[in-house]
Amino acid sequence: MLRDKSPTQSELEFVCINELVPSDHLLRKIDKTIDFEFIHDLVKDLYCPDNGRPALDPTLMFKLLFLGYLYGVRSERQLIREVQVNVAYRWFLGLNLTDKIPDASTLSQNRRRRFNDSDVYQQIFDEIVFQAMKRKLVSGKTLYTDSTHLKANANKNKWVKAKAQNATREYMADLEDAIAEDRIVHGKKPLPPRSEEPQSREIKESTTDPDSGYMVRDGKPKGFFYLDHRTVDGRANIITDVAWQRS
Repeated sequence: MLRDKSPTQSELEFVCINELVPSDHLLRKIDKTIDFEFIHDLVKDLYCPDNGRPALDPTLMFKLLFLGYLYGVRSERQLIREVQVNVAYRWFLGLNLTDKIPDASTLSQNRRRRFNDSDVYQQIFDEIVFQAMKRKLVSGKTLYTDSTHLKANANKNKWVKAKAQNATREYMADLEDAIAEDRIVHGKKPLPPRSEEPQSREIKESTTDPDSGYMVRDGKPKGFFYLDHRTVDGRANIITDVAWQRS
């Protein structure tokens, strides 16, 4: 019953990576539903066709970023280590068991430099939503939107005073005009005029991350935050839109 078992890690075996990934694995379902090949045509204008070093495959790069987001791996170095040993990750990326994994610095520099001044990320997100709609995963009949505060990586004590334009001023004016016209059509008296809102206001602007906003709310920690908005389809709980703004 307790015979010694000789090590088998060095034995040669003929295996197919496709057989090592469970049939009900989440990545199999995603791969079956979403075709990522559109990414090549989408980003080809950002690459030189006849000069420079061979580039990191853009579809592979965006799939790597997708894996990191899907499984909550916040470090690119840790993500590469996970791909090195995770068979399902390799299968999803189109890599064999012995294929070389891209270096973490290559992934990081491509993400930061090549696509930094483009809207490629938004275009990829939108195309995946369109594919979900074509496959009837998103109906669009019921949508839920909610937001949450995300802490910025900024010291709350390092700030300067700045002027910020009142972003809702024009929207509120248009809304008031529409209400006034509707009341006239229905024979109602106009509403009393609202007090004029100031065009700008004084805010605290972070010297580390100027795009974040300073939040002061009861029961919440003070500091610099972002407001993250998510819209989800009520049928399949699929995110259909994402928006960020100052807290």
